[in-house]
Amino acid sequence: MFLLILILMNKLFCYTVLLLLSSCQAAFFSETFSYTENQKGILKIERLDLSHQNLKTLPKNIRNYKNLQFINLSNNPDLQLDSAFTVLAALPQLKIIRLDSNAITYLPENIKKLKNVTHLSFVNNPNFHWRKNNDALAEMPKLTTLNFEYCDFMEVPENISTIKHLRNLRLSHNKINAGASFTNLSKIEKLKFLWLDNNEITFLPPEVASLNQVVELYLDGNKLTQLPEEIKQCEKLCILYLGNNQFKEIPEQIIGIKMLYMLVLYNNEITAIPEKFNNSEIPLAVLVLDKNKLSEEEIKKSINYFKGFFLFSTKNQRTN
Repeated sequence: MFLLILILMNKLFCYTVLLLLSSCQAAFFSETFSYTENQKGILKIERLDLSHQNLKTLPKNIRNYKNLQFINLSNNPDLQLDSAFTVLAALPQLKIIRLDSNAITYLPENIKKLKNVTHLSFVNNPNFHWRKNNDALAEMPKLTTLNFEYCDFMEVPENISTIKHLRNLRLSHNKINAGASFTNLSKIEKLKFLWLDNNEITFLPPEVASLNQVVELYLDGNKLTQLPEEIKQCEKLCILYLGNNQFKEIPEQIIGIKMLYMLVLYNNEITAIPEKFNNSEIPLAVLVLDKNKLSEEEIKKSINYFKGFFLFSTKNQRTN
């Protein structure tokens, strides 16, 4: 039994898919680290966390991690990206790179060598020059996902559409208003998932109609009071988050969104449900209305209007 336990422990060590270095120094990867036959098992690693390591350069030995799919390089503000990308370009399986909180302004041109990378995260890089860097990102042939949360962006650049395969775009917690941003977003032909929560959006322009491929749209934490008629043209929209805005009633425009499955309206100022919802064919399965001002009577009435599954909270402010 003891021998069996030792064998299992050895296999678990050799074939682990996650190497965390939060409690040790990156010196583990110094140039004296030898790649021998006995260490090939260790180098089957798929995920590598090198965040908070005060790195200036990326150890070249990482090139040996041929099965590496994910690397976290966040919170290394002095990291030389040019040399780091040269090392990472040698990893054929690498798909996801996190570069959060790295004080990035400009990206080196050799980022285009990361030909198999699909996901990039730049969270909390407030000096990131998106318009300039977008040209480099557009040369990454498999890039599908970008995360720009907490980057102090005020708008979406007009050249965003040059990233041909972009499907997932996270822009949460920025300073974006409607303006030209929606015009530019509407040009992204393959966009499916869009996060614009916690920005400064006060209205949705008619250009929202061009987001007709978007499946999930997150707009909670803005200053919206109504929806435009054009949102009905978002024919593939299934999930719509409008929580923590300033709606006084459930927007009637949702009736025309043919595939809408889930509508979230928590923490608004909703006091009533429009009569138009009576006998209307709404495909909703989930409706979230907690933290509003609905009376018990209004909630009961809504049950007659909607035929799906509803999530109501006891935290509505009116009781009669």
